[in-house]
Amino acid sequence: MIGDAAINRAAVLAQVRAEFERYEQALRAHDVAALNEFFLARADTVRFGLSEHNYGIEAIRWFRSHTAPIAAGRALLRTVITSFGDDLACVAAEFLDPSAAAVGRQTQTWVRVSSGWRIAAAHVSLLVQN
Repeated sequence: MIGDAAINRAAVLAQVRAEFERYEQALRAHDVAALNEFFLARADTVRFGLSEHNYGIEAIRWFRSHTAPIAAGRALLRTVITSFGDDLACVAAEFLDPSAAAVGRQTQTWVRVSSGWRIAAAHVSLLVQN
């Protein structure tokens, strides 16, 4: 059980925020190699995108190598990071994509392993505004 004192430790939040910002930079630059490195290199790593389901690091790598860059002008609206202990954090972010008439949402589960912070699960979706 994780006690309240282990939730949102400042040092952990700062580490995950820095990694998330590096991830966003790689996404905007379409740096496929860097994007792949952010994901946990395991068969049970999952990434659900707007129109694809990537089960395992190999599927994620294949997707990244065959997808077009994101639209220029993507902007984060709000990002919430919550950490649990020293080795697990969740990131929830909203973003604007100028190529879509919707607000984008992404969630990521980050875990600290021997090689550093990695994404173990991710989900991206669009919320169409009426």
